[in-house]
Amino acid sequence: MSPISKSRVRSMGSSVKSSLLLAGLLVASMGVGAGAKEYRLTHFADTQHPNHTAAVEMAKRIAERTHDEVQLKLHPNNELGAPPETTEQVRLGVIEFGILSPSQLDKYDRAFGVVFIPYQFDDFDHAYRTLDKTASDWLKEHARKAGFEHIANFEWGFRALTNSRRPINSPEDVKGLKLRVPPEIQIKASMEALGAVTATIAFPEVYTALATGTVDGQDNPAPTVYSQKFYEVQKHLALTKHVYTPMMLVANGRAWQRLTPEQRAAVTEEAIKAGNEARRQVQEKEAWFIEQMEKAGLQTTRPEVARFRVLMDPAYKAIKAYVGEAAWEEWARHIEAARIK
Repeated sequence: MSPISKSRVRSMGSSVKSSLLLAGLLVASMGVGAGAKEYRLTHFADTQHPNHTAAVEMAKRIAERTHDEVQLKLHPNNELGAPPETTEQVRLGVIEFGILSPSQLDKYDRAFGVVFIPYQFDDFDHAYRTLDKTASDWLKEHARKAGFEHIANFEWGFRALTNSRRPINSPEDVKGLKLRVPPEIQIKASMEALGAVTATIAFPEVYTALATGTVDGQDNPAPTVYSQKFYEVQKHLALTKHVYTPMMLVANGRAWQRLTPEQRAAVTEEAIKAGNEARRQVQEKEAWFIEQMEKAGLQTTRPEVARFRVLMDPAYKAIKAYVGEAAWEEWARHIEAARIK
C-alpha cells in the first residue's frame, strides 16, 4: 500500500471514530430530561375497559405536565404478549411501565399472593383503604425487591362466575363444573374448595375455550365478562364476589429512577387520579354491563356470599403455605387496620 493510501486510510479511520463518538454523544443526550422520550405501557384490558380509557387520559396529562418529555405509548389487550411475558419484560426494562395483576407480581415475590385471598375484603372501600393506605408502604417495599416500582392502583373488581350449564345460587351449584382459572393458586384453591374442576388456560385463549366447550365457565369481574364478550358463549353469571382483583401500575425500577423527581411526581399524581377514575367507572358501570349482557341472554344470580366464605378453609391453608406465615400475618394486620370500627 502506498504512503498516500495509508494516510488516506488513517484519515478515514479518524473520521469514522469521530462520527461514532458524535453519534454516541447524540444518543446519550436523548435521555430523560433532555427532550421528548417515549415509554411503553402494557396492559391486558380491552380498549373498552375503564383501565384503558383512564390510562389514555392519564398519558395525555403526563405529557402536558412534563412538556412532552415523558410520553406514554399504550399497548392494550395483550398487544405485546401474554401477562407473564410482559411482566418479565417490565422487570427487565424492555417495557418501562405495565398495569399488572398482583398474581403476576407474586411470581417474583410471593408476598403479593396475599392480595388474592378469597373473601377477605368487606367491600370496595375496605379494599381501597388496605391497598392505598394501611398496606401501601409494605407493597411498595416488596415491589422494589422484585425490581418494580409500584406507582398506583387501578381496577379489575370483585370476581364473578360464568358458566354454560346452570345458574349458581349456592356452593353446591359449583360442584362438578369445569372452570378455567388463571395460573395462580388463590383462585384455583378457592374454586376447588367449592368442588369445581379447574383448568389453567391463558387469558387470551379463554373465549375460545368457552366457545368450544373445553371448559364450562370462568371467573372474572362483570366488566371483564362484558369487554371480552364472554357472555356470547356463556348462559349464566353469578355475582359470587369470591376474590377482589386490583391492577397495579408499576414501572421498571431502573427506568423509574432515570426520571427526574418532578417527572416522577407528575406520573405518580396522574396515575393515582387515573386509577381512581378506573375504580369509579367499574363500580358505576357494573350494573350497566350486567344489563347489557342480560339483554343478550345472560342470566344473572346473586348468591349469598356467606355460604361460600365458610367453605374457604382449604383455600386459606393452601395460600398461607404459598405466601409464607410472615406475609400472611403481616397482611392480616393491614386488612384489620383498614376496617372501620
